[in-house]
Amino acid sequence: MPSLTDLYKVFEQVLLCESAVVLAKSPQLCSEFISALVDLIKPAPYAGECRPYLTMQSEFFSASLDGGAPKLFLIGITDPFLLKRVLDMAESAGRAAPLLINLYDTDFPVPLKAPHVHHTSQAEADLPNGVAVRSRQKTYMKVDRLFLKALEDMQTDTTTAIDSIGPFVRRHFATLIAQFLAPLNRYLATRMATSVLSPGGNLQYAHFDETEFMQSLKKHRSSASTKGQTPFARRASRDQLYRKFCRSPSFYSWLDVKLSLEKEASAGLLGPTTLQTVP
Repeated sequence: MPSLTDLYKVFEQVLLCESAVVLAKSPQLCSEFISALVDLIKPAPYAGECRPYLTMQSEFFSASLDGGAPKLFLIGITDPFLLKRVLDMAESAGRAAPLLINLYDTDFPVPLKAPHVHHTSQAEADLPNGVAVRSRQKTYMKVDRLFLKALEDMQTDTTTAIDSIGPFVRRHFATLIAQFLAPLNRYLATRMATSVLSPGGNLQYAHFDETEFMQSLKKHRSSASTKGQTPFARRASRDQLYRKFCRSPSFYSWLDVKLSLEKEASAGLLGPTTLQTVP
């Protein structure tokens, strides 16, 4: 990745179920990176098409009814010319271009911020003509500078084991996703109902109302920090982030998983360890 700060950009992209393409030099790196991205947003799932490694012969390009790529996808590729095909298909279908996560020239240690260079990088030189590295412009979450500084120091600290960096990153984003989902869990708890149609009583949620949820969010707020120089700007970023998530396919996939786990828990089908981790 160009910088450690980009972790938040990629985290939001996957959380909001937007499309992204990972371009790397090996299938293993593609697969491992995409698996790590999906893991970052758990317990929220990525509801789009997820392909850790894609080749030119893949059925991915004829998977949808209109004969093109799926509308939302997270894919890994090693062929820059395949990237051009993916971008061209998105453009011809009138869809937003996917975020390109270019790992071709990722070095270790990864810098805190991407360097501002005016010359063509090696990664850009490896791309076919007409393909530009695209960055998602609008982000909502505020980066944790202390976390990023600690992560930067871990990369250069000779006493830190390399394999300890991954769990450190995962713990940080596990806390962040828990903070993000807390207002939704709070609101849904008020919408819980017990069905009288089943002798055992099945857990179910009343109809989700985005307007009511946003009112609840305004009242109870969120501990997940969002961008903005003023309280008004931070609230605006927060509201935009939650609205985008609630309107994304991943929201309903998360709700299905949550409801399924709670039904199993109420029926005594989950063990004590699992019960403690129900989102």
